[in-house]
Amino acid sequence: MRMRARDWILVLLVVPFVAVLWPPFYAMRQPEWQGVPFFIWYQFAWAIITASLTVVVYLVQQSGKRP
Repeated sequence: MRMRARDWILVLLVVPFVAVLWPPFYAMRQPEWQGVPFFIWYQFAWAIITASLTVVVYLVQQSGKRP
């Protein structure tokens, strides 16, 4: 099976998976942001980043399907 040129963007969906799945990246309390431990705001930030990346991947994939 041959990948189309725009299918490379699907790799972006792996980035948040790895960033959140590997605890040594974020298993710490410091630095705090307005009293919120790093662990909490790191997870929250990745929720927003993941949603944004999903929108980008969707739009790129749909752009190739338009007549």
